[in-house]
Amino acid sequence: MSINPSLLTFIIDNFDSDIENFGITNNDIFDELLFFLSNWGVKIKQNKIDHSVYNKLTIALIAIHNGIDILSICSKINWHDFELFSSEIMRFHGYNVYTNFRLKNPKREIDVIGIRSQKALLIDCKHWKKNSPSGLKLIVEKQKKRTMLFVQNSKMNIKNAFPIILTFLPNTFELVDDVPIVSINKLNSFLLDFECLNQNFYKI
Repeated sequence: MSINPSLLTFIIDNFDSDIENFGITNNDIFDELLFFLSNWGVKIKQNKIDHSVYNKLTIALIAIHNGIDILSICSKINWHDFELFSSEIMRFHGYNVYTNFRLKNPKREIDVIGIRSQKALLIDCKHWKKNSPSGLKLIVEKQKKRTMLFVQNSKMNIKNAFPIILTFLPNTFELVDDVPIVSINKLNSFLLDFECLNQNFYKI
């Protein structure tokens, strides 16, 4: 069964509203939508789409799978959704994922950590709309320090840790001080190619 992808973006646009059935008044269309989404793993309760972050992100991923531009989808989710969305992509690629990981002495927080094959990817998610070279250099330096603290204090079984900056919009900076600057629309391909590329990246 297929569905009009624009209907999925309509659902995301209205997901956080209290509008009954997201404003879809045609019962037949809504029933078909529920059937379609349930087959993709969206949780349905009492013939309604459950208002959970999981469902919102799942519908976002379904929309991308059905041809909606990933940047268009990311513009419809907030910074917290953006972090969770990024972690879901990493889980899809087989990473064990930790979100909002907290370090002590000194206190620091890492947005997303993905671990696979004893390699840790420490991601700082920037749900912003403008990137500047000077701003990126400062952000990179901070993420390097957080990565060092993670390696020094973590008891996880890892060989290398890589700081990574994930941004909302495409940018012209592929590496800043050997740290990858990855736009959200390239995260999937970045993870696919990571094993071939990581020898060029800063690591601890």
